[in-house]
Amino acid sequence: MKLGLAHMSPLWLAASRFGSAALISVLVLGLLGRLRFPTRQEWPLVAGVALLQMGAFTALALWALQYVAPGRASVIAYATSIWVIPLSSLVLKERLSAGQWIATALSYAGIGVIVAPAFSPWQAHTVIGLAMLLGASFAWACNIIQLRGNRHVRLGADMIPWQTAIATIPLAALAWMRDGAPVFLGVPDAWPLILYTGPVATALTFIVVLGMTQKLPPAATSIAMLCVPVIGLIVSSVVFHERISADLALGLGLIGASVAASALATRLKRPLALRPS
Repeated sequence: MKLGLAHMSPLWLAASRFGSAALISVLVLGLLGRLRFPTRQEWPLVAGVALLQMGAFTALALWALQYVAPGRASVIAYATSIWVIPLSSLVLKERLSAGQWIATALSYAGIGVIVAPAFSPWQAHTVIGLAMLLGASFAWACNIIQLRGNRHVRLGADMIPWQTAIATIPLAALAWMRDGAPVFLGVPDAWPLILYTGPVATALTFIVVLGMTQKLPPAATSIAMLCVPVIGLIVSSVVFHERISADLALGLGLIGASVAASALATRLKRPLALRPS
């Protein structure tokens, strides 16, 4: 996505990502004879994934990449646990263990360490970018809660065309109004990026993420997704020569500790659930 911003605006990059994913998924499912409309129960969840997890998350994260380095940005954007664990308790009324609250506290501390440099000295653009990333993670967290709250409805790969198509419509409309016509379509270097971010990093990846979101508890899902920034930091340090500073390493370490604490809490809690009441 960082490379794509060299050829197109954040909104057009987001729109092209989901538009290409919609086209390829319609083609593949049509050839397999698995293309179908969502049911009445599926439509709200399809719209939630499209507008929150796909549209809002991607648009905010892409916009923030103009102000924040990709490695640091990936850590904040994927730190959905700072929202999901409290929301699980408030909205889903799930009883969280002490270990899960400790994991939440560690993830908050990690995010605090990572964003602190933007405030001393004050860097307005960086602060705006960080706020967008936190908004992106909150949008995704809301969708995780929505999916878990409706676990009786399972979304499969045959919903990807509708999710990506719904996400594309508002993104393309906003991009056209703000940035004009998609002139990047005539740039040869932009097409490999579109074809990767759409069919591979969107259509294929969202199938995996959706399955994980619907099978695992919200806290486990959000903590597991923190593995993404680890890869993001490594790739960013190699491709963009992003320096893994002391504050970034400490913040990532705290978030890593939250992953370990959450995993440990889940293992300790599981035997208790098997005891007769």
